[in-house]
Amino acid sequence: MSLNVVVAGLPKAVQGAADPDEGLWLTEPQRRRILDVDADVWLEHVPVSRLNAGQGPERPPHAILIETSGTVTSGESEQGILTLKGYEQLLNPQLRLIQSMSAGAEHLTSIVPDGVTLANASGVAANAVAETVIAAILADAKMLRTRWDNHAAKIWAAEPAREVAGSVMSILGTGSIGSQTARIARALGIKTIGINRRGNVVDGFDEVVRTEALHDVLAVSDYLVIAAPLTPLTRGLIDARALAALKPGGWFANVARGAIHDASALTAALDSGHLRGALVDCHVTEPLPADDPLWTTPGALVYPHDSHASQLLGDRQVDVFVDNLERLCAGMPFRNVVDPDRGY
Repeated sequence: MSLNVVVAGLPKAVQGAADPDEGLWLTEPQRRRILDVDADVWLEHVPVSRLNAGQGPERPPHAILIETSGTVTSGESEQGILTLKGYEQLLNPQLRLIQSMSAGAEHLTSIVPDGVTLANASGVAANAVAETVIAAILADAKMLRTRWDNHAAKIWAAEPAREVAGSVMSILGTGSIGSQTARIARALGIKTIGINRRGNVVDGFDEVVRTEALHDVLAVSDYLVIAAPLTPLTRGLIDARALAALKPGGWFANVARGAIHDASALTAALDSGHLRGALVDCHVTEPLPADDPLWTTPGALVYPHDSHASQLLGDRQVDVFVDNLERLCAGMPFRNVVDPDRGY
């Protein structure tokens, strides 16, 4: 079958892009993998400036792989991003698949045409994000920040480092990122408790509970990791009460969406010493303003929404897209399909 394919936009944290400002990142082997899906594949890697200016691609696409701000206008300033106007240049009656380069889909669900499938990038960044969370936990337990400061000051001092074995980690969200984080944590001797809507068993966790049990679980947890999509249920879920329920001296990470936790409550919990530390990779306003109190809050580690950075990210984006292109050609169900009602 004839298959017109368009790739547009720069995946966040992808490395080695040929022209990041224009969102041009496909390598020649990655292009070849897409073209090899079928003998009649036509591929256009479109500069975002062209689409954002209102000029469409050479051919109306059947399938698109995009990184777009969608309905979130604040994201239009990001490097190599396809704006809503640019996204609209790709819509046409023969479009069948929109493959997002992001796992979160809340910026797209309301603007997908009828009859078009929206798929996300779930799983693409799971291992990279999980490694980031575990690295931060180990850095905290082994007091690496203090040790680096001591090294710089030539101070010879023993520090009360801890082992993580025997501790308890609660993970809000049991998808690919939460599951992979749990698997690595369990290998270190950490008990893992997953939290999701249904409380169904998920591979990688010692236990899974329903969201209604959140505060009970936090009361026995040393670590809380947020790896859930942003939905009406999760928005603001980790508020001051939830943070207070976490064990004194607990540690927090959000590698999902900033609106899931209350930023003011988090800084207050760190300032008071109730929480020992926090890795915050995502924020309601990005970039995080220079005057935001989180920058100077004790124990906080600010990431610029790139916990998924990896030299393998581009290949994994293409893996998912090629799989779905093959499914499109074969008339099979797509992978990573987003439920517009649930938002993920």
